Amino acid sequence: MELNRRRYLATLGTTASALALAGCTEDGGDSGGGDANDNSGDSSNGNSDNSGGDSNSGNSNDGNSGDGGSNEQPDVEILNHEFYEEEFSSGVRGTAVNNTDSEISYVEATATFLDSEGTQIGEGLDNVSDLAAGREWQFECMFTGQEESRIEEYEVEVTTGF
Repeated sequence: MELNRRRYLATLGTTASALALAGCTEDGGDSGGGDANDNSGDSSNGNSDNSGGDSNSGNSNDGNSGDGGSNEQPDVEILNHEFYEEEFSSGVRGTAVNNTDSEISYVEATATFLDSEGTQIGEGLDNVSDLAAGREWQFECMFTGQEESRIEEYEVEVTTGF
């Protein structure tokens, strides 16, 4: 009986440790936004408020403590994105690139869809496994909610890890 109790406690401890560390994976990513009225693209569109483009801000949590003036590239960067609306679906399509010198085991693109008041009305996601160093990835985040006609703008972001 004592042996089963020890095995149970060991298994419980291992599981608790794994769950505690699950949120500590790397999150090197990039985010951007656009409006659903076909006004998206890269940040060089001359739009000073950047409401219709990819911010390519390089905000990433890659474990490096920044020096305040660092212009490091994010691990994964959004190159372009655009809203699409077809007969039976709508969402965001885009391209991201692995800026690292090594393969990234998991990359996820998430699009958040907002109405005219900025209320989140849905989201979509896409993911890829084993994105090679320097390789581009085409993602498609399909809107899974109802009333796609309410979509006024969207935000898109790529992250790494689980």
